[in-house]
Amino acid sequence: MSARKILSGVAMAVLFVGCRAADASSCSPAFSEVDVKDGFKVQADCGIPVRALNRMTAELSRAVKGAGLSSAQIVSLARAANVMLGAVYAQSGRAGRKTDVAFTHIEPLIEHLAGQIRAQPDADPVAEARKWAVRYEDLLRRSSIVRSSDPLEPQIDDALKRVDLDGASTLLTRLLAENQGTPQVFAARCYEAGEIELLRFAPQNALPYLEKAYALQPEDTDIATAFADTLQAQRELERAEPIYHALLSRYQVLAQEKPAAYQPQIARTLDKLGDLYVGLQRPKEAEAAYLRALEIHWALARQNPVAYGPAVAETFDDLGVLYRDTQRLQEAADAYREALGIDRALAYRDPTTYKPDIATTLNDLGILYDATQRTSDAEKAYREALNIQQALVRGNPAAYRPALARTLNNLGNLYSAMQQHQEAEHAYKEALTIRQQLARESPAVYRPDVARTLTNLGALYRATQRPKEAQQAYQEALQIYRALARDNPTTYQSDEARTLNNLGVLFSHTGRPREAEDAYRNSLDLYRTLSRDNPVAYRQDEARTLGNLETLFSQTQRPREAEQARREAARLLDTTQAP
Repeated sequence: MSARKILSGVAMAVLFVGCRAADASSCSPAFSEVDVKDGFKVQADCGIPVRALNRMTAELSRAVKGAGLSSAQIVSLARAANVMLGAVYAQSGRAGRKTDVAFTHIEPLIEHLAGQIRAQPDADPVAEARKWAVRYEDLLRRSSIVRSSDPLEPQIDDALKRVDLDGASTLLTRLLAENQGTPQVFAARCYEAGEIELLRFAPQNALPYLEKAYALQPEDTDIATAFADTLQAQRELERAEPIYHALLSRYQVLAQEKPAAYQPQIARTLDKLGDLYVGLQRPKEAEAAYLRALEIHWALARQNPVAYGPAVAETFDDLGVLYRDTQRLQEAADAYREALGIDRALAYRDPTTYKPDIATTLNDLGILYDATQRTSDAEKAYREALNIQQALVRGNPAAYRPALARTLNNLGNLYSAMQQHQEAEHAYKEALTIRQQLARESPAVYRPDVARTLTNLGALYRATQRPKEAQQAYQEALQIYRALARDNPTTYQSDEARTLNNLGVLFSHTGRPREAEDAYRNSLDLYRTLSRDNPVAYRQDEARTLGNLETLFSQTQRPREAEQARREAARLLDTTQAP
């Protein structure tokens, strides 16, 4: 099925009309997801000993402070902690056990997530926590199966119920060393050992166990899924690919007898294959996998929109990103619009969850509309996103100020391109104010954003003949980029070089040739360093700066130097364009 056929006329929103959020709810120990100024704060104890919760709160607050997390990151971590604590609370409640011991063991896991956020700022701890909760419940179910009379088995089960993963791992290692039972039993125990490592957020330790389990029981879909997913998470994509294909074939056979049970598994596996092909830079295969997954999700959502509508939206999002990154911008916009329609319908029954998704998709659409010269549509999308984000910020500023600043900055870019300079300046200044506030709280996270908005303001001031303000904005941005480049040159030297080049242009246009030359030469030195390591990415920037120097030398009656700069720039461009 072609992308255009699927993307045309998909009116998924009607499937959700009349749906309401379920009334069922459960009490669980909860940290505040709003009040995070001083770290973690207990919102509800649900009968858990206050001393245990207060101790955990103090330890986690120290952990997030040590990791230097921003307020938005602490909100995400609090949400992840609530998911994990809720899973433990629900399981303990069903079993009629006390939960304070379990919470003692879960605390270091949450601290690990804090460290993961610091190392990978784009990580999604809430998604990881949801996977953790599903994996924990599944492992409890598996560990309760009696496979032998060995006394270690019930001890492992008891340790898991207390969330004593270290203890369960030690016991299971002893049990595996005994090497008792059939290959099926040994494979099941290896799988459980791998799952425990995944619950400890140690996928590198899980892989050897999962590989053994898969070698013994390749037909076990749970084992194969865990092995392939962990390989993909560890970026071992070539190893994961044949396992996903084998899984897909297995599910297709099973679906012939039980389509309702296995069609969702087929769609999920296709989504994972799509992600894998994106990582392998095989966009045609990624598109084919996503479209096949979308067709199945769509059919399932017609029967059960509440369960499968989010999967439809997510697959449209994946397609939108794929099309955007392969410069199929119109198709990307089509995909995002479909995702937006579904998010709107989902927000009707669950606004807390889906309103932020609507704003994010609108922002993505605004960028695409701007790139395809649909400025009116872009402005409309950004404005609607801003209205949503401003309301979200009023309810939870810690969580949503970064997204609001990003949309304001994008709106400023749009207005700048439309020559609506006053509106652009207003949007940039609003974005800058928020980003400067965020950077004061978490400089490591937000100083790059401050520099980017300052650079945008500098370009606006230069275009509107306000050289003093342009110089100030550029120099403030340059100061930030230089500090960042000292610690991380690979990421920020190009920003430093570009800002120096912009300053050179400003000085040249305002009759300050000596300062312009200094800025150009400093920019050129950086670009030469960068292009030695990555010529494809930086030779054109190096050539452009040489072209600016050529113009400056010509204007200042230095023809020999101008000719030298021209020849060097031409040589670089010839090299860049050579097959």
